[in-house]
Amino acid sequence: MRSLSLSLTGIVAVWLLLDLWRLWTPSLITIFGRAAETPPEIMGLFALAVMTVPLIVAACLPPSGPRLAAWLVAAAFAVRIVLRMNTTGGDVQLYGSSLGVILTVTALCVCAGSLGRALVPSVFLGVATSAGTHAMLGGFGAVWRSDGWDIALLVVQAVLVGTALSGALRPLPMDCSPVAARTGVLLFPMLLIVLLALSDVGRASTIDAVWGPSVVVLGAGAAAVVALLPAPRRRPWGAAVLFAGSAALSLLPETTSVAAAGGLTPWALIAFAVGPAAASRLLLFAGPGRSARRTAVAAGAGAVLWTALFFAYYAGYDLGYRADAVLVATCVLMAAWVLAYRPGGSVGDAQTRASEQRMDDSGARAVAGVAVATVVATGLAAIAPAVTIPAVPATAQAGDGLTVAAYNLRMGYGENGTFDPIGVAEQIRASGARVVLLSEVDRGWLLNGGQDQLAILSRMLGMQAVFGPAGDQIWGDAILTDLPLSDVSKTRYPMFDALTGAGITAATVTWDDRPVRILATHLQPDGNETDATVRQAQLFADALGAGDGAVIGGGDLNTTRGSDAWRALLASGEQDAFADASDQPEIDHLLVSGLTAENAEVIDSPLSDHPMIVATFR
Repeated sequence: MRSLSLSLTGIVAVWLLLDLWRLWTPSLITIFGRAAETPPEIMGLFALAVMTVPLIVAACLPPSGPRLAAWLVAAAFAVRIVLRMNTTGGDVQLYGSSLGVILTVTALCVCAGSLGRALVPSVFLGVATSAGTHAMLGGFGAVWRSDGWDIALLVVQAVLVGTALSGALRPLPMDCSPVAARTGVLLFPMLLIVLLALSDVGRASTIDAVWGPSVVVLGAGAAAVVALLPAPRRRPWGAAVLFAGSAALSLLPETTSVAAAGGLTPWALIAFAVGPAAASRLLLFAGPGRSARRTAVAAGAGAVLWTALFFAYYAGYDLGYRADAVLVATCVLMAAWVLAYRPGGSVGDAQTRASEQRMDDSGARAVAGVAVATVVATGLAAIAPAVTIPAVPATAQAGDGLTVAAYNLRMGYGENGTFDPIGVAEQIRASGARVVLLSEVDRGWLLNGGQDQLAILSRMLGMQAVFGPAGDQIWGDAILTDLPLSDVSKTRYPMFDALTGAGITAATVTWDDRPVRILATHLQPDGNETDATVRQAQLFADALGAGDGAVIGGGDLNTTRGSDAWRALLASGEQDAFADASDQPEIDHLLVSGLTAENAEVIDSPLSDHPMIVATFR
């Protein structure tokens, strides 16, 4: 029972931490950061402070081990319940999720010093559980839901927390050796790589809505199985190569898919399948440690490194350096540090290491059980999203005209910092739009919770999706439509002065037996409509004027009427769909040629920091 309770403590700690990270990291951007109003340095310092607290706690508290870890997990679960009851987001979400992250990270630091050989399989079982449940929910995270599905998962977590706590309250057995301090330091940075690049359901769904998430679940489960196997006897060169290579395969290649909704290259499926298992093999190699407190403090230091790597990666999109290459280089350094370990030590250490290299009958049963659970979870991940993603029925009758909407989704997060795709889908339905041009579409950034916003909306609305990468493979612009679709194309703009990234996503829809060319973009500002914005506007104007027949283009153009960029756009021959409207949008626009615009309106909503603009064309 002791080994089971210890494992449950680690498993639930990881599962809860990943849930809380889905709340916390978007809250840093939308609530604390206030959509770039707060200087990024201040936001980074706040995040660093949160992730430094566990290091201080681990250094100050006595190594009370599993009992303390179980109580910390129970406290984090109580915070999770409070956050579930909070429906308004805001400061409760920001500071509540910050507290939950502190508790769960601290619990994992304590686990690093007390779980011994059970640490690595516990961590990867937690990752596999999180990936499996996230995939079963179609990438629509349980932390953002208020239906029976999230309640069911909370009940499961409550049972596991209670079991772990009851086991930890029993008399403690003879202490087991902690993992090496080296493993503690690597725990959180390795977890970051796995979550960001190798076990992200959102990223995987950009390859295929069924196969992508299924392979992620299979790979995460395989990592848990591998973590239960005996530790490597020799330096794991193969695991080191596979780990760094998988990260490179997932992060570095440009999009090659010509499919309408494509994102990552299909080769990334290999990375999802083998990368997590390679990571678990590397963490197993360092062997036993000498001090529970030393290992716990090392894990706390690793949490600080997690924060530095996390912000170093996402800062690259604003500062202009290859953030993906930085992360791959970090993987190489971590693998090299593991390979530099030299087994040795006292006779007792050697005996402990030898015991880790054997597997008894209970270990074999555990491997078989996790393998079976992985197969079952993979199957559920493939079929469950059709049931767990709610369909949003039409609420407006389609008229004789073609209704088109343009909407900057702010990566799915409203002004109160909550993720509400159902509200967005209902707003689109109410507008009667048959074509929707979307800006700031996030398809799996860990920063925003690892959710494929486009796939979720596409399922809810029953619309086809066209995705155009801009910032990277999984962030950009999109078109949603229920009309026949053809001639899909995606073109990236050149980088101007370290902009986040922009491009043109285009497709032809057939409406009233005639083709209508649709172009979506998100022009990135550099200062206040300076030369970079004008050059992007000129590229978009060239694309608008390149075709014959009816053309509708627009999105978040970051351009005001009368500016140089606005004049460049109108030079294409397009007309402003809101030219005669009583309420005109500020920087979001729809431009048209070959059709006449009418009934143009601006729809304000707390679901984004931009209004949705809608016009009907005939």
